[in-house]
Amino acid sequence: MRCLGVATLCLLSVLSLGKAEAHPHVFIDTGLTFRFDGEGRLGAVSVVWAFDDFSSMLMVEDMEMDKDGDGVLTDDEIARLTAMFSDWPEDFAGDLYLTRDGKPVALSGPLDIAVRYQQGRIIVTHIRALLDRIRPEDERIEAQVYDPTYYTFYDLAGAPRINGRDDCRIEIEKADIAAAQRKYGDELAKLTNDEIMDQGKYPDVGGDFADDMRLECAR
Repeated sequence: MRCLGVATLCLLSVLSLGKAEAHPHVFIDTGLTFRFDGEGRLGAVSVVWAFDDFSSMLMVEDMEMDKDGDGVLTDDEIARLTAMFSDWPEDFAGDLYLTRDGKPVALSGPLDIAVRYQQGRIIVTHIRALLDRIRPEDERIEAQVYDPTYYTFYDLAGAPRINGRDDCRIEIEKADIAAAQRKYGDELAKLTNDEIMDQGKYPDVGGDFADDMRLECAR
């Protein structure tokens, strides 16, 4: 997850990251639904992001929302959040990665974005369409959700869902977090303080912290 225009979160990441640390700063509970069309082809993935309480609070305060502190955002404030989450930087891939037989699958930008503020958490839903639809019976389809820099940690909130087919399932291989932490620490140690504090560089090892999802469908 890039900053998407939220200055407070960007500032927090720079000020709080030390060379000896190896942990993310934003935590997102993530829900996925793999969506099939009428011909049984994988055509899109629905995504839900539920930001942690602290990150949600920082975004709301940074954008000067909920000034009365009642935990309810106005329609205008929700519209502003929706516009922010719709405006992805050019280098932001949405932190959703699909492969077919090991090759990247091209996805659309965010579609049908909706934002709500619930019990102190910002929740964002959107859809990523596959530019070329896939018949998973014939190819190995895998998916991961991660921030390459490990600035954000995405935790799968329950098993991914499947919509449009009854003969498919998702097999999940859990990430080896201990091994990923060691790798992150090793890569972080190679960076200078100038690279970290002034240039904002991070080791691109976020994928090592991500569970691997494999889509399997009957032939």
